Amino acid sequence: MIHTVQAKETLFSIAKKYSTTVEQLIKNNGLKSNNLFIGQVLKIGLPLPVQPTSPPSKPTTNSVFDQRNVFQVKKESKGSFNNYVLSFPTPNGMTSTGIMRDNYPSPNLYNKNGVSYIGKSTFDGNISLFSDLCQQPFYIDLLHYIAKNEGCFDAINSYDKAIFSFGFIQFTGALASGSLLTRVLQRFKNRDEYAFNDCFGKYGMNIQNYKTPVFQVDTPAGLKEGDGAYAEVANNLQLTAAFIASGFRRSMIRSQVEVALEEFVLKSLSPTLTINIFGKIINLNQLLKTQGGFVLRVDLAVNRGLGGSLIVLKKAIEQAITESSLNDYTKINERRVVEIVAMNDAEAWKKQRVLKILQSGFNFSK
Repeated sequence: MIHTVQAKETLFSIAKKYSTTVEQLIKNNGLKSNNLFIGQVLKIGLPLPVQPTSPPSKPTTNSVFDQRNVFQVKKESKGSFNNYVLSFPTPNGMTSTGIMRDNYPSPNLYNKNGVSYIGKSTFDGNISLFSDLCQQPFYIDLLHYIAKNEGCFDAINSYDKAIFSFGFIQFTGALASGSLLTRVLQRFKNRDEYAFNDCFGKYGMNIQNYKTPVFQVDTPAGLKEGDGAYAEVANNLQLTAAFIASGFRRSMIRSQVEVALEEFVLKSLSPTLTINIFGKIINLNQLLKTQGGFVLRVDLAVNRGLGGSLIVLKKAIEQAITESSLNDYTKINERRVVEIVAMNDAEAWKKQRVLKILQSGFNFSK
């Protein structure tokens, strides 16, 4: 049987249509890559019919639940918490390991069975894979600084109300937290469907592209979607391990950076973003325009959302202006704004995170 490639078709979609595999299509047609062109003719390998005299073969299972067994997790009790030693296959055929822990000592602990994992797929080690995405070299430094407070490209947090967070900026799964992780997964699937299937599809996880994309997970009790699907991952360490393994894939790393730039950097630093200061609408880039001011704005947006960050900034800017009796608001002391933001925060960990900006080496000179 042959198939003529149509627009938007991929090896994965064609293999699924004929109940075969991508690997078999590549072998049948001597392909050197996954790239196809419209009108290309592919040979579709079909199984030979079973001879009537042949004894029935013993059925084999290769379900998504069987596939998950490639992720091995060993529990180690540490008294008040547990470590989980994870081993998983890497794209180059090697085996990697990592150690997660539960019962994380955080004031935001919500799911005691959830785990924390800082990760091994570092920002420094992957810059060459995504530097071309950053419109300005400063954006690399900015994202690098924020990643130091969040984790690596394979970092995990499944203990707080975000249900399941993943990646170097801890993209959240819960709908109430914005579900940015769903956007990252959708971007990954759209950019590299073959890699997405290899990381998630064959283990029973998928992104369904409805009007609003939805994350799905196969369970023995049936299909779960949205928050229910992320809760399933948070409480299933084999599924958690699949996310960790995906954090080493080039397409996943680039998808994380693209969404971080779009959602946090470009929105926070937009030239059209305004703020109301003492009843006067002012372009925020006229007030906080140094490197340090930019870092403050993006870091607050990552932690509190864009709307929440503007509330915090308005209060701090007005306080700094009042202290210095400024008539020209554009001459505001941006370092002082950072100090006031930290001073006004009741939570110690947020206060310390903001104060780190002052020791980060970023320039505050206008």
